[in-house]
Amino acid sequence: MSLRATLILVVALGAAGGGCVRIDGGAVEVSWVVRSADGQAITDCSCASPAISSVRLDLVGVGPTIGGNRPCDGRAQCVFACQRQTGSTPFDIPETPKGEMYQISVTALGTDGAELSGSDVMTPAPILRSVSRGQPTEVEAFLLVARCGCGETVDGGMNTSGVCTRP
Repeated sequence: MSLRATLILVVALGAAGGGCVRIDGGAVEVSWVVRSADGQAITDCSCASPAISSVRLDLVGVGPTIGGNRPCDGRAQCVFACQRQTGSTPFDIPETPKGEMYQISVTALGTDGAELSGSDVMTPAPILRSVSRGQPTEVEAFLLVARCGCGETVDGGMNTSGVCTRP
């Protein structure tokens, strides 16, 4: 096959196979960090006590049109591995009408997929954001506060560097 034929084939396959994102609404992008109550970094989510396996994005509509809508409930696309420290939904979150918003929050999930209680992992209160079709809605990083369960047992599980990690 000639170089020209190869280039044409590559361009045709690239155009047919990718580069397009289906847009049926807006996207919501979140990030998070895990720290101990005294502010030490927990860099390995499995070192939180109890271990945090994943983080679920929760959206609740606020307003007369979307009030009570929960577009992330039961959707795997709204659950992200904790180690990623970031996640984004597809562009399918229904747009918020003018003056309406979503309450955006995160929930820490344990290794069994169950929600970790507020006494195990504290998360901040929901924040309000609007969602626009075809646009990502970015949210400031959420702070998850947990106990350290790994590392050398210097000062309650923290190693001498002040970071909770596996030794």
